[in-house]
Amino acid sequence: MNAQTLFTPQTSSTVPTCGGRLVATDGRELPLKGVAVTADACGGRCRVVLTQRFANPHAEPLHVTYQVPMPADAAVAGYAFVLGDTRIEGQVQRREDARQAFEEAIVEGRSAALLEQDRSSLFTQQLGNVPPGAEVTAELTLDQPLAWESDAGAQAGWTWRFPTVVAPRYLGGVVPDAGRLVVDVAGGALGASAALTLRVRDALVGGPRSPSHALAVFAEPGTQVTTIRLAETAALDRDIVVRWAVSRPEPGLVVDVARQGERAFAALTVVPPALPVSELGDRATARDLVVLLDVSGSMGGEPLDQARRVVGCLIDSLTPADSLEMVAFAWSATRWQPGPLNATPDVKARARAWLDALQAAGSTEMKTGILEALRPLRGDAQRQVLLVSDGLIGAESDIVGAIQQRLPAGSRLHVLGVGHGVNRSLTQPAARVGRGVEAIVAPGEDAESAAARLLARTAAPLVTNLRVMGGAVRAVAPERLPDLYAGSPATLVVEIDPRGGEIVIEGDTPAGIWRQARVVSAVGAEGAAGVPALFAREQVEDLEAALSLGHAPRLEAAIEGLGLTFQIATRRTSWVAVSQAVTVDPTAVSRRETMPHLLPRGMSAEGVGLRPAAASYGAGAMATQAGRARMRPGAPGPMSPALR
Repeated sequence: MNAQTLFTPQTSSTVPTCGGRLVATDGRELPLKGVAVTADACGGRCRVVLTQRFANPHAEPLHVTYQVPMPADAAVAGYAFVLGDTRIEGQVQRREDARQAFEEAIVEGRSAALLEQDRSSLFTQQLGNVPPGAEVTAELTLDQPLAWESDAGAQAGWTWRFPTVVAPRYLGGVVPDAGRLVVDVAGGALGASAALTLRVRDALVGGPRSPSHALAVFAEPGTQVTTIRLAETAALDRDIVVRWAVSRPEPGLVVDVARQGERAFAALTVVPPALPVSELGDRATARDLVVLLDVSGSMGGEPLDQARRVVGCLIDSLTPADSLEMVAFAWSATRWQPGPLNATPDVKARARAWLDALQAAGSTEMKTGILEALRPLRGDAQRQVLLVSDGLIGAESDIVGAIQQRLPAGSRLHVLGVGHGVNRSLTQPAARVGRGVEAIVAPGEDAESAAARLLARTAAPLVTNLRVMGGAVRAVAPERLPDLYAGSPATLVVEIDPRGGEIVIEGDTPAGIWRQARVVSAVGAEGAAGVPALFAREQVEDLEAALSLGHAPRLEAAIEGLGLTFQIATRRTSWVAVSQAVTVDPTAVSRRETMPHLLPRGMSAEGVGLRPAAASYGAGAMATQAGRARMRPGAPGPMSPALR
């Protein structure tokens, strides 16, 4: 048996370009019974344990395939499964070696689990040889950074976001692994839901809040720890988002150290001064704002309505000294005006009218829109480009590469992800290489607050050209350091000398160089959990960004080396866990099922091409395999009568 026997990617002729297959679920007992998220957060970092419970109600062994949504910026630093009273710990191996170990275990009748990264926010999990009548629980441990958010309507603080759904991606163009990205979309209920237990160890200012779910909040007596749960069971159709306000940290540099073997690492929390707008004076400059708006079919309905509201608020904030450009894209790119216009009241009114008239349709040829938006920019341009999209494409690296090649050094590209199930494997690295910020806003969230958060990033930054140096510093991640905005913390991860020494961080401001320094003592065995994994994850993302400019075997080897050294999942390294005992008859025929996903809340099957807009859902919507091969790009997809 070779490494492709159990998972063979579909050929291009059988891959639905819309990225999904509608499957019937009525009358079926699906294997996933529930998802539980247990998290511990403090100081801008969070350790998360994701638990997924599967059951085999059948008389034969079960093989389950499940696409697992992940936070794009998290490091998967642990993996195990529990079968009966036995817990089987996983280990990270080269992708090919992990797959071979998994398949050999299946042939021998042992239970096994395999977790492979397809994108930073999308993993494929296989659970093989689940015994008849048994339950198996998969446990994934993640180290995840938090986002700092502040707006005009609420206290500043941390935001934690965790995905629960995989949305179909448009798979037109060249997507080498398109077969692995196709999502089975449930035509009915799943019968599984999500539960949450989040412990926040920050000192809160006011109560936690969520734009996505109702919360139940409990204070632990005698401590500053707050426990947060969902007030009711949650469907697996959107991100779980929790925000909590904290006292704004004092300007300066906070260092948290950790050790892994003979190496030492530090998380640097950098806080620039908090200057009110009235004190910015000539620091604030006119804004040249370019809005690039996705109007493809997946943005139809609530997502596009929300995008209009947020972009409309940004337009309203402009002054006649600012300039505005807008480009809408789906199959092709359409400019609002041939070039930038000063944002006079009349221009803003015309811009709002054009924005309100946009309709969502077609597939997402995003690269065309990106190139059109960046085409007029001069090499010395200092514009703020805002990409507004759900990011639902499969060729993410093409977009990241185009941004790196075309964006002038002085410009910044920010990304606003809109909707439930945003593809953060695009939005996060696009903002990273654009040296901008990524923000996510879902339907139902307050548009004014979202716009205020973006305004803080499209105005002039307080500190630019950030640099990290000092005798203790050995390596810095990310490679492209972010700008700093007034009073907003930024987190960097560095490798340091285990013997300690000085860490210096400085950057340029309109008033001169801003500089902070700390002396770190020798690093012992105890330290901040998750820092080494986050350092490795940041380095992997730097390498992936470099690969978007062209294939280089040495970069692939470097990614693989980081995964093995730090025991984290990457595109080149996978988690595998194998039971020691034989759990099923190796000669028995096994049942194979793929666990489907719900469509993200607010997304329509018609909008993403899973069925014709005028058709009713039923047996008449079924299509044969041959019929799928003949579909044009973006055409309505099939409905399968059975899970594959």
